[in-house]
Amino acid sequence: MAETQQDQLRLESDEIGAHPLIQPLIDRLHLRELFARAFGKPDARLKLPHVDSSLLLVRNFVLSRHPLYGVAQWAQRFEPLRLELSAAQVALINDDRLGRLLDKLFVVDRRSLMTQIIVHMVKEFGIETARIHNDSTSVTFSGEYREGAPRPDGRIAPRIVHGYNKDHRPDLKQLLWTLSITADGGVPVHYNVDDGNVNDDHTHRRTWDILHEIAGTPRFIYTADCKLCSRPNMAHIAERGGWFITVLPKSRKEDGEFKGSIALCPVAWEVIWERPPVRRQSDPPDVYEAYEAPEHSTVEGYRVVWFRSSEKWARDEALRQQAIDRARFELHRLGEKLKPARRRLKQRRQVQAAVDSILQSTGASPWVRVTLVGREQHRHKQQKPGKPTWNTAYLRVTTTVWELVVTVDQQAVRASATADGIFPLVTNLPHDTHAPLDILKIYKYQAFIEKRHEQLKTVAEVVPVNFKSPARIDAFLFLFFVAITIDALLERQLRQAMVAHQLESLPIYPEARPCRAPTAGKILALFANQRRHRLVDADRHVKTFWDPITDAQRIVLQLLAVPANQFGTEP
Repeated sequence: MAETQQDQLRLESDEIGAHPLIQPLIDRLHLRELFARAFGKPDARLKLPHVDSSLLLVRNFVLSRHPLYGVAQWAQRFEPLRLELSAAQVALINDDRLGRLLDKLFVVDRRSLMTQIIVHMVKEFGIETARIHNDSTSVTFSGEYREGAPRPDGRIAPRIVHGYNKDHRPDLKQLLWTLSITADGGVPVHYNVDDGNVNDDHTHRRTWDILHEIAGTPRFIYTADCKLCSRPNMAHIAERGGWFITVLPKSRKEDGEFKGSIALCPVAWEVIWERPPVRRQSDPPDVYEAYEAPEHSTVEGYRVVWFRSSEKWARDEALRQQAIDRARFELHRLGEKLKPARRRLKQRRQVQAAVDSILQSTGASPWVRVTLVGREQHRHKQQKPGKPTWNTAYLRVTTTVWELVVTVDQQAVRASATADGIFPLVTNLPHDTHAPLDILKIYKYQAFIEKRHEQLKTVAEVVPVNFKSPARIDAFLFLFFVAITIDALLERQLRQAMVAHQLESLPIYPEARPCRAPTAGKILALFANQRRHRLVDADRHVKTFWDPITDAQRIVLQLLAVPANQFGTEP
């Protein structure tokens, strides 16, 4: 709250921000009731109940991510009633109290709480669960995280350890964050936090069982990456009446057999989709072709549909050429180091090891061939030390200098080019209900889950995590899941309203430029600086006035059905 003093007048300013936009969503989700039920009978000794602290953190995570020590100062900028708190409760907020809340939240049955929230959300907002997409990412940590002693309550916190880091930071420890979203607005319906060294293929059966419980039926399409493509995972879903779509890994023999066969005998590809360019209208359309034959199904008997994309075709060709060029450059640099005046690698095995390392690191080993050619070099040196004279004896010393002969195997390049742009999808969806184009369009929505991961790490700023207790981190990530669910609901509600009102875009970018797909971050930032001001003469209220709202803000409020008087403006 900001104050200015002049004579007997003072100006009191409270921040409104985007609170009026997210409060209806919090109310419709029944978060207060569900959190209260999860925490159980309130402790009469608590001056700030755990339910209020939890909702405070959820609001903070949605509107303006702060570390725990900054939440108290952030909360003081708002009128307490907007946070559903009293002025006395706002004064009690500090990082110690919020840290103890996370300790308490960790021992709560968060899995049941999450299921209750999501089941209610699906019914309340009419979320369609016929298609659910799953993916995982790494939440990285800096510092030393040791495994603590067993907890008295028997609960086990996830272990922060080294694993396969998807942020390309193998030097950092991590946790594995798994998220599932619906194809209806990309709304999250499930998350899980696992030890940092857990492999993705061990998470899908457990995740599918929970999604089965949330959806109330096994008849939904579960789409995930290639880690789903294992015999136990696919059988678990198929035997229970579910459907799946996944990517056939390159390690499966079906992939090698098909690509080997088309190198010898091309197949008849069928054009199924000419997708308009997404970024630049001047770009050519992305043309998708499909091929399916019973003899190319998996060993388990599931359908394999082979797709070829013109965009991926060009990208694969460019990546292969980049790998070849990079390998030739690095091999040239190695050749310079092998010259007599500079060489440190003298033995053949040393040079061969350096060549293999370059080919492996650049990924050019399938196409670049390197031959080591040894050239003898002779020199003479005195047999004994001392000043040379007319009868000094000399020894002839012969050394081998290695030269690299680098060639590109054009036949291997042409064989690899036959597989450019190809990606196979495995599914158990019936032929008569889902043609290849249907399967492709379902799978293409998988990219939207990456947006939710990006939202977690950038908009919500979950990284870096400034806690040392894995238990607090686990509880902290649960609240973040609730926060990004609110973000997704806000996006979905606004975009559906745009469709209903036949609006192609909203002028919410700088300089009133149009935005075709408003994100939660852009929507909330549009209202971030809205304030209410009260002019007070001593203890007497003189006047209340509000920051004016723009035309773009008014349009958003109308689409979200938020009364304009929440910002002091007449409808």
